[in-house]
Amino acid sequence: MKKSHILLVFLALNIPLWAQSVKIRTEKGIDMTAYETFTVMKGEFMTPPDVRKINENDLFQSIKTAVVEEMELRGYKYVEDSSAQLYVSYVAGAYNMTEGGTMGPLSQAPASTPAEMDQSRSWSRESREGMMVIDILDSHSKKEIWEATASLSLEGVDLTRALDAVVYKAFKKFPNKLKKKKK
Repeated sequence: MKKSHILLVFLALNIPLWAQSVKIRTEKGIDMTAYETFTVMKGEFMTPPDVRKINENDLFQSIKTAVVEEMELRGYKYVEDSSAQLYVSYVAGAYNMTEGGTMGPLSQAPASTPAEMDQSRSWSRESREGMMVIDILDSHSKKEIWEATASLSLEGVDLTRALDAVVYKAFKKFPNKLKKKKK
């Protein structure tokens, strides 16, 4: 599927890609394409149980499915056991965020009485934010060799689709074994 088609699919699904930020960090001097196999390990879910919008096992399955798909598209082979050369894990969570500020005198709203002329107006807004860190470790040295850190707004989004979009965006710059072989 062409990249332009994938972008259209995401836009059609109303996933706010502009509300996501993903930062990638790769360990220097390591050829990621030298690895062949990987496994996905259950990560940590940092959201308190009383405010979770998704079950911990459902979260794991959603992330695992998306990671396996992205890694296999790049030529890596998924294995279920500890024989994997790469361990993929994650930390995910959601939190409520409150923002506020003062707009200054009049705050661009007309005063209804002279007493309101010099009063500042303040505002506040609550939103639900999410974060996810995907770590890839070398199974032998237990050293982290790749990391993606993502944050996104969870307001009005389907959580499963948002997770898929974050994993897709995180792995866009992951080394592709298939391209290396074409040289």
